[in-house]
Amino acid sequence: MRAAKNGAIKIMNAKEPAPELKPVLPAYETYLRDESRLEGSAEYIAFPQSTSEAAPLIAQAAARGTPLTIQGARTGICGGAAPSGGIILCTEKMNAPLGCRVNDAAMPVLRVAAGMNFADLAAFLRRGIPPQGWTTESAAAFKDSFAGQKYRFAPNPTETTASLGGAFAVNASGPNALRYGATAAHIAELTWITAGGTVWHLERGRFVFDERGCTLPDGTRLAVDTNIPRGAFSLLHPFPGLDLIDFLAASEGLVGMASELGLALQRVPAASWAAVFFFKKPAQALDFAASLLPWQETEPGGFLASAEYYDAAALDLLAQYAERGAALRGIPRVNPGFQGAIHLELEGADTDRLEAALVQLLELFTQCGGAEDDTWAGMDTAEVEKYRLIRHAVPECINTEVDTIRQHLSGFYKTASDFQISPASAAQWICRCHQDIERAGLRGFVFGHILQGRLHVNLLARGADEIPRCRALLDAWAALVLSEGGLISSENGIGKIKTPLVIRYLSTGRLSQMQTILIALDPAGVLGGRRFF
Repeated sequence: MRAAKNGAIKIMNAKEPAPELKPVLPAYETYLRDESRLEGSAEYIAFPQSTSEAAPLIAQAAARGTPLTIQGARTGICGGAAPSGGIILCTEKMNAPLGCRVNDAAMPVLRVAAGMNFADLAAFLRRGIPPQGWTTESAAAFKDSFAGQKYRFAPNPTETTASLGGAFAVNASGPNALRYGATAAHIAELTWITAGGTVWHLERGRFVFDERGCTLPDGTRLAVDTNIPRGAFSLLHPFPGLDLIDFLAASEGLVGMASELGLALQRVPAASWAAVFFFKKPAQALDFAASLLPWQETEPGGFLASAEYYDAAALDLLAQYAERGAALRGIPRVNPGFQGAIHLELEGADTDRLEAALVQLLELFTQCGGAEDDTWAGMDTAEVEKYRLIRHAVPECINTEVDTIRQHLSGFYKTASDFQISPASAAQWICRCHQDIERAGLRGFVFGHILQGRLHVNLLARGADEIPRCRALLDAWAALVLSEGGLISSENGIGKIKTPLVIRYLSTGRLSQMQTILIALDPAGVLGGRRFF
């Protein structure tokens, strides 16, 4: 191990033996696919338990030119975890909290292995007890921080079984990104394994891109033009002033692997409330969302943490599954017939001011044609969590529908994307989507973070004849979004499913930039980035 003079960087060349390679078939067949339902192939799989076990495996794959897929909890919906031959490196056994320190703002930074999932992290933070085996300094920092205080990792992608490394790999955001931003903004330090098997320890602010690239921890330089427009997506898009940690976030396992993450924790808000507003007409929901844009800039609106939109098709799907008796993890029953809903969460320390904010929201709701009886409100943790599960239940039900379709339509997977548009044009864009879906005679669902302009569109073909129409419609929307300066992939990654779509909209300069980066950071080409060439 070699440490830089200021101690900010550690570069380690692991000497430990790689973990055992196990044949994928038949025992590990489920590791060939993720929640996208896309299925790949691989010969072997390995389950390292630490950075020191994962690094030599990656080094060996690079030396032999063996394709390698880095895989977390397989909760992704874009096929990123579906392997393309060779070896799967699964991080699910790299799941421990590793230590704690206090930063300059007197807040705890918790170091965890990348395979730890959000549910286990939340449970660990609720207990507030350091595990055995930590250093005396780490244990003391953790105990002192949690004495009389509660902390959390603010990003909330709603899928509690998702791994933290996976969330970093796509820079997941989730509903409360309206207030807290995406995952990378809460990463204070990072242990990274390069595509060649070298281990870097990065601290935020130490390595930053300039106009000609970025110096790397090993002393080399990633020489790349950083003034090229982003284009269709943010994957591997450097620009002057970008921190190397933020650049590696959302790189989707194409240039290396996050093995340990330093999570900058935040205090749990004193109060967290939720409200769901249901509408009998589609236009009412969109009018309500439009009224929230200026409201969120006011003092009461400052309590707003998230705002989720669900269209009539999504609500009908929830109602149908409830009628079938399907388990939806205890969410309240959604009555059929509503044409849209908006789910809001508010957080703060002053409950009187929170109550005043809810009163204002109810007034806005009635002004937009809503009826007071068509609302849910929760003012305790259990209620808030129950309403929050709706956000996860919608894509979960859609995926179940995909499984049903696949029984008679072999190889089918949904046609979907998460578009980023201007929040001010979100209502108009949703109307356009619904009109196009109806005109094309297709089955579609629109939902997502309406005040951030990050909306998910899912199209489900009912037969082979509808698949080309689904793809053509998605392509038309992508062109429209890009013409207005938006993104055609904003928070779930590109994976393998969306690669054909985004490649069509890569400028020559952006493609050349990506090629330069991929060749420099994965010269052996084992991590799958070459599909963009």
